[in-house]
Amino acid sequence: MKRRTFLKQSAALGLTAALGNTVSAQPKPRDPMKILLWCWDSRMTWDDEPDKIQLKMAAAERHFPYPKRPESYQQGFRRLVDYCADTGIWGVIIWGFLRDSHGGVEAAKDLCKYASDKGVAILPGVGLCSYGGYFYEGDHPFNLDTYLKKHPDRASDAYEDHSKVVVKPVLDPSLEANQLWWREGLDWMMDTFEIAGINYEMGDFIVNTSDSAKAARKALNIEAHDNVLDMIVATSDLLKHAQAQHPDATCINALYRGYHQLEGFPKLDYLDSVPDDVVWEYTLTNLVKRNDFPDAYWDVPAHRQYGYLHWFNVSTKSQEKDITEEVKQLYPHLRRLGFEFVGTYGEIGVQGSAVADMNYRIQVDCAKGVN
Repeated sequence: MKRRTFLKQSAALGLTAALGNTVSAQPKPRDPMKILLWCWDSRMTWDDEPDKIQLKMAAAERHFPYPKRPESYQQGFRRLVDYCADTGIWGVIIWGFLRDSHGGVEAAKDLCKYASDKGVAILPGVGLCSYGGYFYEGDHPFNLDTYLKKHPDRASDAYEDHSKVVVKPVLDPSLEANQLWWREGLDWMMDTFEIAGINYEMGDFIVNTSDSAKAARKALNIEAHDNVLDMIVATSDLLKHAQAQHPDATCINALYRGYHQLEGFPKLDYLDSVPDDVVWEYTLTNLVKRNDFPDAYWDVPAHRQYGYLHWFNVSTKSQEKDITEEVKQLYPHLRRLGFEFVGTYGEIGVQGSAVADMNYRIQVDCAKGVN
């Protein structure tokens, strides 16, 4: 019996008994959840240049530049780390973690050591087939553009499975050479920086068009969107390698979908394609608005989950919104659904913003079950 199957059955049996053998047992609550804030370096307002930020969403098909002074990277994220340490926020995901324009490897090393000393987890965002690879912007062996200039034969084209937008060039996930590059990049990143793990994504919702990628998806014999199948092709061996070589790392696979957007739910065959310790990231923004939430989703299989909310952010024009009541209503449901990590964007600084402070603190309280 697989561990996640055992966990699901054990939780269901235990809670059924506690509720008097009711017909539909809910998953055992996870207490406490951990707050994990999601950030782009280019949209941070924690530094002294809060007006010099990107206002839009990033996209796989275009570059997302950093518009600030180099020192603002350290200043802004150190302020965020201090705040996390003071309030009990577990960690921060950083997209744009490595750029030559804000200090490259040395700046990121300094930031990670600072966060580690404060007990705050840092997880770099890494695009597997786009978004710059391990080193988002700069001339570096683990930068995607640098790699493709050296190995143009390892590229492919892709399209976004919900919009048909063409994205190219991207890495072909089915090529062993590319999979080796991802494993080597994982080792380099874990050995170079004091990080808690890595947040992986394919590159939004892209689907590779190469014949070998199509064949690799078909060979999986798994019911899922092609974009999810590409992620499995890309990460199956990578995450087995992570488990063997870096067993303490928290590795996250970002699906950017809610339960209602998963083919075959609640039967999630993709869970058995990677080690049990992998965390799967679900975008909850639209799911939690549905009339059938949460009652239609109690049968989700037990597995490690991170719930990501597109709340409180300039790119969604919600930076002034008080989300405390929504958090109070939602987070208890997420605890019962077994989410281990949950959080909104963390890009809005608290300097002079009472609503930002309230929005972050309420998440910590509700994750702990205080409210």
